Amino acid sequence: MSKEPMSKIKKIIISVILLFSVAIASLYYYGHTHNVNFFDFKYIQSYWKNNDHNTNTNNEQNDTTKDNHDNIEKTKEPEKKGKSLEEKQAVMKADTPTMNAYGLYYDYANMTLPEVIQAYAKEYGIKNSQIAFSYKNLATGELIEMNETQPMTAGSTYKLPLNMLVVDNFEKYNLSMTKRYDITNTYYEYDGEHNTYVKVFKGAMTIPQMQYYSLVYSENTPAYALADRLGGMNEVYKMYSNYGESKAELKNFSTENKTTTNYYIQVLQHLWDNREKYKDIRAYIGESFPGDYYKRYLPNLVIEQKPGYVKEALNVDAIVYEKTPYIIALYTAGLGGASPATEEVNLVGLDQVGQISYVINEWHRVNMNP
Repeated sequence: MSKEPMSKIKKIIISVILLFSVAIASLYYYGHTHNVNFFDFKYIQSYWKNNDHNTNTNNEQNDTTKDNHDNIEKTKEPEKKGKSLEEKQAVMKADTPTMNAYGLYYDYANMTLPEVIQAYAKEYGIKNSQIAFSYKNLATGELIEMNETQPMTAGSTYKLPLNMLVVDNFEKYNLSMTKRYDITNTYYEYDGEHNTYVKVFKGAMTIPQMQYYSLVYSENTPAYALADRLGGMNEVYKMYSNYGESKAELKNFSTENKTTTNYYIQVLQHLWDNREKYKDIRAYIGESFPGDYYKRYLPNLVIEQKPGYVKEALNVDAIVYEKTPYIIALYTAGLGGASPATEEVNLVGLDQVGQISYVINEWHRVNMNP
């Protein structure tokens, strides 16, 4: 064999080796900077097989990556886009016949929620201090409040977090859903009510029965029977802070049966956040008082509510399933001329609670619903 052909072959071999070395070095650099194991043989095969396609689509991938990054950033910090005035006015126009029928037409599109409530109060001769509320949009987390740290007589609204505490401490206190617990020595407020429960239930009730009658009918004897399962009401008062604390001096419930809406909106938030856990409780308050309180002027909505009445107080705490759901703690004092000496529900005041509920919901429809 001549030297010339041999020289050409060597050059070819050397060129191939150099090209291969360059390729390996390039792969190593790419794999090192991108944390990929390119020396996996299967990956190398895939890399060379798809190299042309990767080159052709490189710009498209870069654009997609940028879009995905932008989407992530938008998810972290969503843009707040409120409804336009035209959209609000369209809802106003559609709802005007109902507003006029109820006599509850206000400039919902251009007023804040406290301003609308104050306009209602002024029209009906109610002092602003007679109404306290905390409203929270469950989609956006927006919290709107008025007189939220003002102590208000709670009435039976304490029974909702009481029921939640029983659910939360079921195992701790070794409770049973089927056992019948003695109620003959349970504390009571009204002798006639207590004696009726003892007679009808033959001196003992199950926890589901206590829950049902304390929430659907807001009766006291089954509520105190539930409290007994946790060591009595004095122990229950210590546990109410499990669901939050008010920014007021009064943190949850006082032993004089006072609370604030700033505390109670946290109870409702906890109920909502754990709605599957409390599904039985929610079913009971969904059934309670059809046609009254928050449901009075909103018959076509799904509403889970716990009303509370005693003396001068007419209150309601609710989850309202509008297109955008929200929670509301609404407490009042002296509506319809009720006073601490009042022994029966003031019917004028009860109607006004329903009207205020409608006003709150209409403001929500106009400003918050999509």
